[in-house]
Amino acid sequence: MYRLITRFHDPRAAALAQQIDQINAIGWEGACDMALQQVKGELFPVETVLRFDMFRKRAQDTADKRQTIWAEQVSQGISGIEWYTVEYGGMTVELPRLCEELMLVPGDKEILVQSKPMALDFLAHWNMVFKLWRYNRETESRWLESRWSQFYQEYLQQEWLELWAEDEVYQILLPDGTFQEKPTFAINACCCWGNPEAIHRTSAYSDSGSSWFQWNNFTPWR
Repeated sequence: MYRLITRFHDPRAAALAQQIDQINAIGWEGACDMALQQVKGELFPVETVLRFDMFRKRAQDTADKRQTIWAEQVSQGISGIEWYTVEYGGMTVELPRLCEELMLVPGDKEILVQSKPMALDFLAHWNMVFKLWRYNRETESRWLESRWSQFYQEYLQQEWLELWAEDEVYQILLPDGTFQEKPTFAINACCCWGNPEAIHRTSAYSDSGSSWFQWNNFTPWR
């Protein structure tokens, strides 16, 4: 099981993250309303232009409000780190990551880097149980079989890890027309480096990014 958030490193961050969520929700709602009206053909051309100008202003207002909150966060030194819990097979590991709604402040990246050994111990246990794969977008199959030594080399080279678990049950249709439940399990780990605010942006590669490994009991999707 994978729980997104257990606690913030700094309790003050909870209120700031909630404010960012509310700002984003209001901005997104306005964009969806305008797009829906255009699809339905409810707007005349002149009205469409006026609405678009209103949308741009609202988008800028939304961005300005976020910047104000982030400036407050950084000026007060409020950590943007949240701690999340990965639970699987009776084992639990609590790890830090940068909250998507918040910014990085001095000391946050050090928290991420220092958590590496905790993640490694968790993964070493499941390496004895599951097959290991590495994702490679440059290959046709996308997923390549891997070994612990290959993962460990990447672990040593990169700065911190992000983990999440998947636990699903699928129904498979058998030749006799009956269904069989097939459980699938996976432990994912991304070895990350660079700027924690940029690792999920493709444009930030190769200064920032991550390499993705997966331990599972099935062959990953192609």
